[in-house]
Amino acid sequence: MVQYLAVGKHALQDRSAAPARRAGRGAGYAKSRATRARILAAALAEASRAGLHKASVAGIAARAGVAIGNLHYHFGSRRALLRELMGALVSDLMTRLHTIDAGDGADFFERQRAGLLAYLEYLRANPAHVRLADEIKLHDPALYRRAVAGWVERMAERIRAGIAQGTLRPMDEGEIKAQAHFLLGARHFIEQMMESAEGARPEAVVDAYLALLREGLGRRAPRPSQKKGKRR
Repeated sequence: MVQYLAVGKHALQDRSAAPARRAGRGAGYAKSRATRARILAAALAEASRAGLHKASVAGIAARAGVAIGNLHYHFGSRRALLRELMGALVSDLMTRLHTIDAGDGADFFERQRAGLLAYLEYLRANPAHVRLADEIKLHDPALYRRAVAGWVERMAERIRAGIAQGTLRPMDEGEIKAQAHFLLGARHFIEQMMESAEGARPEAVVDAYLALLREGLGRRAPRPSQKKGKRR
């Protein structure tokens, strides 16, 4: 009986302590997430400095202020850590590539202008990210191909919306896909131009690019038919 009562007492204590344990676990999870995020940020900084293939576990751990064992605890291996970093970087670049700062009522060209200016601003603030994206193409080509396919589809969706809105001329699906590739390819060379051309103003470069787009993709008003007079 004494033993039974003792067990019952401990059980009551355990039940009363359960909320505290759950709160402790919640705090532990939050701390774990914060540590994981800090390691990823450190990996990005180290890869930006040395390149993806030269980023060392020791350098990442030192930047994050954690022991090397913590990296293996959270990610399993250096390869898994860098793969997750590459995935996060591609996702971030995709988001920035399709940022739209124009209003909801903006047409295709206004959205392109706002998105491209926002993207160029992002590149100015994070110049190493484009170089890292090029490294991803070498180190994880499958991830890179999936990212490009996602970018192309997002751009194709914008073109379809522009056609439905009446801003762009009609196109079949094959041309929509081709134009989406062309638009993304142009952005790549605009990046290079802004990186190498001293004194180039982003607004002027983007507006020149959009003038070209308007001529090639914009819906043109039908020309009035000219009736030829009959010769007498």
